[in-house]
Amino acid sequence: MSLFLKTAIQAAKAAGKIHKEYYGKTLNVRFKSKNKLNLVTEVDTLCEKTVLKILKMRFPSHNFWGEESGKDSGTSEYTWLVDPLDGTTNFAHAYPFFCCSIALVKNNKPIVGVVYDALRDECFTAEKGLGAFLNGRRLSVTKTKSLAESLVCTGFAYAVRETHYNLDNFKQFVLKTQGVRRDGSAAMNLAYVAAGRFDGFWERGIQAWDMAAGVLMVQEAGGKVTDISGKPFDLLAQNALATNGKIHGQIFKILKNGKDEKVWAEKWAKRPRPA
Repeated sequence: MSLFLKTAIQAAKAAGKIHKEYYGKTLNVRFKSKNKLNLVTEVDTLCEKTVLKILKMRFPSHNFWGEESGKDSGTSEYTWLVDPLDGTTNFAHAYPFFCCSIALVKNNKPIVGVVYDALRDECFTAEKGLGAFLNGRRLSVTKTKSLAESLVCTGFAYAVRETHYNLDNFKQFVLKTQGVRRDGSAAMNLAYVAAGRFDGFWERGIQAWDMAAGVLMVQEAGGKVTDISGKPFDLLAQNALATNGKIHGQIFKILKNGKDEKVWAEKWAKRPRPA
């Protein structure tokens, strides 16, 4: 285990300790914007400060990008991406599905990832070229070949009330799979694909800190990750399609031919462009 991974685990578990301390208690819930779906609590900020303190102490020359504090202006080829509490809405409602996600990327490619679920004491880890693990046990994606026999998961972006994006997709997959889950943490969903608990995952509107660790885990567990549009995965493109590889084409076909993606493409083509 590299020093990178050891430090990421230490930092994620420090955040997890705070998660457990505050879980189920009355929180100071605020909104990041006028959007009432985008919550932040004192736990988010406290956890991020704790994680960054540990990482910066060990790797002061690296760059750091936290969900709450933003991206620094460093010039290192290494950048730490931190989501201190992925699943804030769940946490605020005492719904037990949330985590701390930490990834190290080198030249925009994830090389280390940790997703820590403190309530279950499940620590998902991955290092580039060395595999993905859950509490030390090697992970592997499922071998399911048929979408009809698959359990998949997804999420809805904060702008869903305005865009309605993914509502039709959700309907299509409910009718064509064994089930669809939507449980509010992209980082955990990706870790679950790596662990073989889900066969596939897709979502738009997720950020680099939501995806970096989990995407590496899926890849290291033998799965496949692309852009929802079928392009190579881009950490900054705010979307991901991750599967066991065997049902990837089946999911992509439904997404490509669905109403949601057509509407998205039309809106994207008409977006305001810089002068």
